[in-house]
Amino acid sequence: MALAAALPAGEVRECARPLPQAPQPAARFYRPELDLLRLLAFLMVWTAHASLSFAGLLPHRVLQVVEGSGSCGVPVFFFLSAFLITELLRREQCLTGTVDLPSFYVRRILRIWPLYLGVLAAYGLLGLRFHGFRIEPGRLLASLLLAGNWYIVLHPGITTPMRALWSISVEEQWYLAWPVLGRMLSRRGTLWLCAAIVAAAHGLLVCLAYAPGASWLNITAWDNSGVQFQYFALGAAAAVLLDGRTPRFSLAGRVALLLGAGVSLLLAAGLSRFKEPAITHSAASLVCGYGLAGLGTVFLFCALFGLRGDRCPRLLVRLGQLSFGLYVFHETGFFLANALTRLLGVLPTLGSVVLEKILALALTVGLAFASYYAWELPFLRLKQRWTIVRTREAR
Repeated sequence: MALAAALPAGEVRECARPLPQAPQPAARFYRPELDLLRLLAFLMVWTAHASLSFAGLLPHRVLQVVEGSGSCGVPVFFFLSAFLITELLRREQCLTGTVDLPSFYVRRILRIWPLYLGVLAAYGLLGLRFHGFRIEPGRLLASLLLAGNWYIVLHPGITTPMRALWSISVEEQWYLAWPVLGRMLSRRGTLWLCAAIVAAAHGLLVCLAYAPGASWLNITAWDNSGVQFQYFALGAAAAVLLDGRTPRFSLAGRVALLLGAGVSLLLAAGLSRFKEPAITHSAASLVCGYGLAGLGTVFLFCALFGLRGDRCPRLLVRLGQLSFGLYVFHETGFFLANALTRLLGVLPTLGSVVLEKILALALTVGLAFASYYAWELPFLRLKQRWTIVRTREAR
């Protein structure tokens, strides 16, 4: 769900593989295997927030690393979103000779804002009656202004069911500027800008390592737009470098990439201890940790990109298509499942904790489906009026 650059009108001929000159309504780009990657990214985030370390399944430190690597699902979302939007904008450039910025922003608003603003409104009203949903006025205002992540940086330790929405603010901040910058840059200029963003993110990590307030350093780094922008830049660069091509990997190669991704993300979590407070870091551990998170994200993308459609289970693809709703509602699923088990007086045994997490996941899926069909779908159908390069149909 992120954005990237398109070629300026004067460089339409640079497209290494010109796209078929079909009428605009027939232009289509959809890769079901990337919906599998979306689902995987969600499951990673779900694992990170499931508090499995209290279930006694594995030693606490081991589960901390597992949950930390799961947090890298957010960079995977950022990378994938940047790749897809960059590819769509480049295809639009090749088809029409330009990029229609107003149409892009309308599409973006119709895709993200109905659910995002709807959830903020719902939680704001629920918070008047239920303390667990309470939203501080400052945080609500910051979220409405697409600065929710900065509020968390200034007020760490918040645990309401809407805490995961900080990443929406980061994405929208990226979207505000990137398409405009992209129109002004050539293919090479776009790659240089992506490299500069990655370098600046690591420079910022070095500065944060020596800044005061080390007890909340991980929150300050993790929710920082400047740090997270590196993953958008990697996704955008991947789209520019691939230039419409699909790399081919054997089954053994894909397995090796998955293993490499797992090792990279686990090492990243071990080095950076994402979001764990009161951890002292060296600049080297931060830079290496966040860099390994980017490397693991690239490995995951390469492991799935180009996978044949007949090897993508339809149910998993469908769930991946609902990943935005799954992400938005997963904290609510945890909250409701926990409230239900406490209401029933269930003792916190290993079995009951596992059942509670399964219930939380089921509630999350149910809420995502209900939200999609009852609320989001009309906006997605309206969005198609401004779509130039079509993806999957809204259904």
